[in-house]
Amino acid sequence: MRTMPVDHPFGPPVEEIALPHAPLALVVAQVTYPLELRIDDESFVASFHEAFRAQYPVLRRSEEMRIEFGADGPKVLSPQPVWRLIERESGGWEVTTSRNFASLSTSQYTSRGDFMARLRRVLEGIQAWIAPVYADRFGVRYVCRLSQDDHLSRLPQLLRGEVAGALTVALGDEAVSQRHQLIDAQYSCGDASTLRARWGLIPPNAILDPGVPPLAATSFVLDLDVATEGPRGYSAGELHELARTFCERQYHFFRWSVTDEFLRTFGGNPS
Repeated sequence: MRTMPVDHPFGPPVEEIALPHAPLALVVAQVTYPLELRIDDESFVASFHEAFRAQYPVLRRSEEMRIEFGADGPKVLSPQPVWRLIERESGGWEVTTSRNFASLSTSQYTSRGDFMARLRRVLEGIQAWIAPVYADRFGVRYVCRLSQDDHLSRLPQLLRGEVAGALTVALGDEAVSQRHQLIDAQYSCGDASTLRARWGLIPPNAILDPGVPPLAATSFVLDLDVATEGPRGYSAGELHELARTFCERQYHFFRWSVTDEFLRTFGGNPS
C-alpha cells in the first residue's frame, strides 16, 4: 500500500514510517512543576533512584547555574543541584530531576513505543515520589540533525520546497558558502498548546541545546518542540496521553517537512 502524501504541516495523525538510521540528535520530554525543595537532599533523591536503579543504575549530581533578570540587571543566583539517572555512561537514556523539573531524554531513540513506555514510568514515578499539584509546563521535543557532506549537498532533494527555502538559492560564487540560516516559527494549536519549529543551517561549534553536543562542521537542524501553554493539574495518565498527541503532532510536521527521498536515505520505505 502506498503511503499517502502529507500536504499540510498540521492535521490528523499520519502513518509512521520506521527510519532505521534516523538522524535524531535528541529526543526529550520535560515536565516542570512548582518548587520542591526536598529534591536538593541526597537522602530524599535516593528513594527516587532506588525505584529506577534497575534501568538507570548510574546516579550523577551536577549544579545548574541560575540567572534572575530584574530592574537592576541580571543577578547570578546560587546554583541548584540537578540529579541525572543514567542508563549507561557510554550514552543512551537519561532521567533528570531537580527542584522544579523532570525530564526523559535520549540520543539513541529507536521507536515511539519505547519512548512512550519509558515516559509513562517517569511520569508515574514523579507522581508517586513528590505528588506535584501542577504541571506548569509539559512538552515533547525532537531534534533532527544532518551533518554529512552528502546530505547537506542534497538538502533541496531531502526537504520540502517551503522548508528548503533560501537554502536552494544559487550564490553565484564558488568561493562563497552559507554558514548560518535559522527559521524560528511558533504555532498556536488551539488546544492550549503550541508547536515551535526551528530549522536551518547552523555554523560549526554552535550550541543549539545543552543536550546536543556541538559539531565541528556546519549542520542542518530541524527542531520541533510541542508544549502546553499554561499550568494544568499533574496527572501521570493525562500527561502520558498528552505526550502521545504531541508526538503525533510533531511527526505530522516532520513528515510534511521532508520528502520521500529523505525517508529512503535514512532507511525508510515510503511506498
